[in-house]
Amino acid sequence: MSTKQLLAEIERGITALQKARALCLKGEAAAPKAIAIAVRTAKATNVPARKAAKGGMSDEGRARIADAQKKRWAKVRRAKKKAAKAALVA
Repeated sequence: MSTKQLLAEIERGITALQKARALCLKGEAAAPKAIAIAVRTAKATNVPARKAAKGGMSDEGRARIADAQKKRWAKVRRAKKKAAKAALVA
């Protein structure tokens, strides 16, 4: 989001909050529908906060990674044994 867009969003929020404040100061004389519109406008202009992502992995994902790693190490061990046998024969 560019700085201009951010400032425009802030201005819209300020304007909506000022309208809501004015309606609240008028008290019960203001129409309930107008207050609801002002509140909805104020909520719509809020920039949603990013929710902190919880780290973690499913059990299935963890098992897949463990299996793949076991296969990699088995391949390394086979290569070592093959090299050792080749060294004995030569």
